[in-house]
Amino acid sequence: MAERQGNEVRELRLEGVGLFVIVAFLGAGLVGAFFLGRWYERSSAPPVGSDQWASDPLENVVPPEQVEDVDVGANRFDTIGGSTVAEPARQATPAVAQTSDAQPVAASAPATAGNGSFYVQIAAFRERGSADRIAAELDSAGYPVNVFSEDGPSGQLFKVRVGGYRTRDEAATIAGELKTKGHPGAFPTKVD
Repeated sequence: MAERQGNEVRELRLEGVGLFVIVAFLGAGLVGAFFLGRWYERSSAPPVGSDQWASDPLENVVPPEQVEDVDVGANRFDTIGGSTVAEPARQATPAVAQTSDAQPVAASAPATAGNGSFYVQIAAFRERGSADRIAAELDSAGYPVNVFSEDGPSGQLFKVRVGGYRTRDEAATIAGELKTKGHPGAFPTKVD
């Protein structure tokens, strides 16, 4: 920083001890502000034992050895909201009446159930076993289900799809039905 007084230029340099003192002063101010905020937060909190606060905030925590329905091979596609706990197992839906053009297909069969190109995608997994479990549930409920394998930029995905419907409306109707039966991510899609 330079200051001009008349014809003389004066310079202010922050080096060595002066720079250390200024940085230490700023650091102490930040630490002080942090602890002042903590003090304010604690002083304005309701008293312990009031209805707003639980007496033991960890009383509802389940120890890891008591957690059920955890798939050891779960990855981020098989988990809820990025957690490390696998999605709970889905219950099988009751059998539904089949239409004349829809016939069940084995979960690993690559052929489509109908002659249409519209499907209802239920889920996508990185592991074939997870896709096969959902496909087996849908197959036992009477849906024409297939597991499609696709290579993507992040690796291989196994997509569980129901159908082979002729129209998008037909696929959308089945998607709505599957959503009410425990598959909230079902959506119609066209496969070429």
